[in-house]
Amino acid sequence: MDAPSARDALPGEASCPICLEYFRDPVSIHCGHHFCRSCIERCWEWPTAGFSCPRCRDTAPERSLRPSRELARVLEIARRLSRGEALGTGEEEEEEEGCQRHREPLEVFCKEDGALLCAICRESRAHRAHTVLPVPEVVREYQGQIQARLQTLKDDRDKLLEFREAEMRRNWECLEKTEVERQRILSQFQGLRLSLEEHSRHLLARLGDLEKDIGKVQEENVTSLTKEISRLDARVQELEEKCRQPARTFLQVTRDNEVESLGPLPPSPLPELEKKIHHFREENILLEETLRSFQDILMFELPEKMTVTLDPSTAHPQLLVAPDGSSVSWESARDPPGDGPGADPPADGPGPGTDPSVLGREGVTAGRRCWDVQVAPAGSWALGVARETPGSGGETPGSTEWELWSMGLCQGQFWALTSLERIPLFPICVPGRVRVALDYERGQVAFFDADKRSLIFAFPAVSFKGQSVHPWFLVWGEGSRI
Repeated sequence: MDAPSARDALPGEASCPICLEYFRDPVSIHCGHHFCRSCIERCWEWPTAGFSCPRCRDTAPERSLRPSRELARVLEIARRLSRGEALGTGEEEEEEEGCQRHREPLEVFCKEDGALLCAICRESRAHRAHTVLPVPEVVREYQGQIQARLQTLKDDRDKLLEFREAEMRRNWECLEKTEVERQRILSQFQGLRLSLEEHSRHLLARLGDLEKDIGKVQEENVTSLTKEISRLDARVQELEEKCRQPARTFLQVTRDNEVESLGPLPPSPLPELEKKIHHFREENILLEETLRSFQDILMFELPEKMTVTLDPSTAHPQLLVAPDGSSVSWESARDPPGDGPGADPPADGPGPGTDPSVLGREGVTAGRRCWDVQVAPAGSWALGVARETPGSGGETPGSTEWELWSMGLCQGQFWALTSLERIPLFPICVPGRVRVALDYERGQVAFFDADKRSLIFAFPAVSFKGQSVHPWFLVWGEGSRI
């Protein structure tokens, strides 16, 4: 069937009852009849009593327009076939047809609604009060805005590119500096290691020489003594044989052989060797002190410094913890029953099972850490670390459920404190700040005078058994504060 015959074959219902043309933007109303949207809107522009259908006169109290897109699609296909055009996509049809409602070219643009309009839409009440401009003018305006924005974006991009290049250069410079620092550290420690090894070989060589001297002296001394002993043995044997001779012969030779005495013993060379060893030992005392001081410096400097915040929930009732957790002090007004404000601490020093203490929130499970504590010269105090024993229920810090490694001051005496013992320390000046250094892997806890950078006391290697270790603090007596 050719295109004209197809058009003739379309039923009469394909035409709008008002304009008698094919439907343009067909819609159905309340009664089910179809009309062009523009046609029915003109009919209903000034309704008097309801909205009536122009075809069947059925009236509805409210306006109801339902688009009939399927019918519009079928009619468009029929229209294109009648013109002998090939079927295309919906986008192409929209571009060729222009306004879907009025089939007029889209010549103007509404800024308020951001929509392309035809001349008929431009005069409708919906757009009459809006700013409407010709499409080319709007395109030029928007292109100008986009070009300005595009230039701004390009400028910003160029700035970011320059900044990125500068940052990359700075990063490379930082990496180069870190590499130089790494090589410097390796070189210094390599030189120190070689120097120590050389000095160690020198000392061992001197010890070897002393050992050789001792061996040589021992050999000469033993040889000399052995010869003298052999001579005396021969003389003893000779006299014993004479004693066994007959009396006449014995009396005849006795007058010619008087018994000779041994005389004084030869001087021993060992005291001289002992003096050499003692002198060697004195020479190395300074070296040992230097190495020990170097180890103390490393123990003081290497740990990573951490900030400790006191946990009020672990504090003894007699203690007052600052709101920010930075300090704790003894409050005499909080004395428990039986303890007066001036009660003295136990004679054997502060103990982990009975005294008021508080824990730090931060726990350490690996690595090297240190923290500085400012202590007051008055009262008694102690500080260190506490490890919760497996199976404990988080009881009060300092109870038997916690193991302690600490040091403190009580009645002018310094003590090293653990959960099991108290060790009096040698007299030292009361420090203003104490640094607690913890090496978790090595199990080492050390205490330093932070201002003088000098070691006060260090516990030997202990095992934390994989448990979390917390900073631990104790204050006791009027004026005590940490």
